Amino acid sequence: MKKFDFSKEFGNIDSKYISEAEGEWKGKKNIRILSFGRKLAAACVGLALISAVLSNPKVQAAIKNFALSIGETLGFQKEIESYTEGLNVSQTNQGITANLKEVVLDEGVLLFEVHAEIDNVEGNQQGKAAHSLSFDNMGIDLDREKTTINGEKLDIYANGDYLPYSIEDILDVDTSDREYDRVQECRFHAPTDLGEAPEIHLVLEAFDYDDWEKSVAEFTFDFTISREKILKQTTHKKLENISVRTEDGKVVLKELYMNKLQSIISAEVPQKLFQNYDVELRGTDSKGNKVRYQLTDDAKTEDTINNWKFKTDFWVLYQKDGNKERLELPDPDSKYLDMQLYLKSNNLPEDSTESSIVKKTDTDGDVYIEEEGKAYDMNDDFGWEAVGEKIRIDIR
Repeated sequence: MKKFDFSKEFGNIDSKYISEAEGEWKGKKNIRILSFGRKLAAACVGLALISAVLSNPKVQAAIKNFALSIGETLGFQKEIESYTEGLNVSQTNQGITANLKEVVLDEGVLLFEVHAEIDNVEGNQQGKAAHSLSFDNMGIDLDREKTTINGEKLDIYANGDYLPYSIEDILDVDTSDREYDRVQECRFHAPTDLGEAPEIHLVLEAFDYDDWEKSVAEFTFDFTISREKILKQTTHKKLENISVRTEDGKVVLKELYMNKLQSIISAEVPQKLFQNYDVELRGTDSKGNKVRYQLTDDAKTEDTINNWKFKTDFWVLYQKDGNKERLELPDPDSKYLDMQLYLKSNNLPEDSTESSIVKKTDTDGDVYIEEEGKAYDMNDDFGWEAVGEKIRIDIR
């Protein structure tokens, strides 16, 4: 993400922001908060900085004029509009009204847009309780234990939040501490078959940042979503004789799954490789678009070789033409992908030893190592190396 100087921008607030906010959405980059669960999201410094900006009295009304969709928030603009189920249904509990606006469901990924408001009700016990609530100290998250698809509980391995406005637009936003807007992403180990019209039992929970176990309110939504359009536009193709040799064995690509939302490549991966390295496929499609797939453990069995998948990611962006940014996803109309395998060691830096480590944190795959006077982020882009020969994957 681009750096954002909050102190500098405070001095640049004027009427031009309001006029720009009232205009057509221009596809600006939106704010993303990779959470991997509640604690990391709430502790994120970015959240505190955003909150500081939004609480400034100079920041005035515009968010209601944006009315962005899931696709626009993620940067797809109109491409996945046909995949989206518009719901606009509300539930009220404990003085909070949660509105589930849109939902998108595909293999291994659930996206939903939620808007919530704290009711201004006076004169009764519920009103007094609601009056004391604030989204400055409260979030809304998917209840992993209660949410199901076709009666099956989701095995979620990652989740993230997207604010439905861009960094450029944040100074236009009047989102008081009594309103909440997010697009949420949940990545889960996919059921065998979602079907054409899966039944979703979606449970949201408002929770207190200061007390992770404290549930402030719960909201339940039951609905069926149509997957007709996304299934018609999804390419399934068996891959034959496509592999990459490494020192730790051969990576064999088995099947390609691709639509406008995401792309997945099933693979056989040597156990030693995924134990010691982060693994990616990077390259371009036939139209010149930059593409990146990240290796993800999709196994629900003890088969540690044949249940791996390379997946595209909504969080990975790159700069293009100095201004525009796009997701590193292949164009579904491309004829082929030219790809290169990349590896990055997930072991300690060479000049570090276990005895010198003060703290090592592993949060759902995110590894941070701290030594006296040193800190290493094992998840940045440094340290990736190209391995093996380049490969071409024919789509047509």
